[in-house]
Amino acid sequence: MKHSVIVLLFLSCNLFANVVKQENTPFVISYVEHKGIIHYYVPLLAKAYRKIGIEPTFELINDKRALKLLDQGVIDADTAKSLEFIDSYKNIIVVPTPISQIDVVLLCQPKLQCDLSVFKNSNRSLGLIAAKEFYTELLSDSTISLIEFSSFETLLKIFSQDKVDYAIVVFDDYTKDVLANYPNHFFIQQKIGYHLLHKKHRAIVEQLDEAIKSVRAQGGFIKSN
Repeated sequence: MKHSVIVLLFLSCNLFANVVKQENTPFVISYVEHKGIIHYYVPLLAKAYRKIGIEPTFELINDKRALKLLDQGVIDADTAKSLEFIDSYKNIIVVPTPISQIDVVLLCQPKLQCDLSVFKNSNRSLGLIAAKEFYTELLSDSTISLIEFSSFETLLKIFSQDKVDYAIVVFDDYTKDVLANYPNHFFIQQKIGYHLLHKKHRAIVEQLDEAIKSVRAQGGFIKSN
């Protein structure tokens, strides 16, 4: 009997330790270096998670690496992504309410032709982010030289320095005013972005979805300049 009590006490202590460890493990959400993400979607999600009792930690991770880490369960969520890649990641689930609407735009250096036909010009260069994940179909027959970046801020800086001929960039309601700085541009398409979770967090999807709806309806977030 005494032995049984000791065993139960030991198991109880281990169980408590595991619970404490889980509670102390940060809930990590990846985000990319994009003003709309940083100034709108990060604070929106932070507030939504707090409404359901989770204090998230946001980490700057580029698109390609973030998707890989999320699929592996190394991180817990990603701020927002469009879904053309989703079938390639079996462990990623989608929170159903759209969180963003973005315009995919081709920026062109002054005086250069500016439409999708330029993708077939092997003498020109195109800067972009995560080509395989987001633009496989768009660039399927392209011969233009592709130069990949991991940061939108860096991509825009390199384009402004005339170090690439073209750039594919995304703009949302909180950054679209920046387009005025690039008069020679071509609208490619509009995409919808969703918040992503690792499947181990399937139990919070419904509650988190309602929290996101509630926080979006309240508004009050900072518009990027």
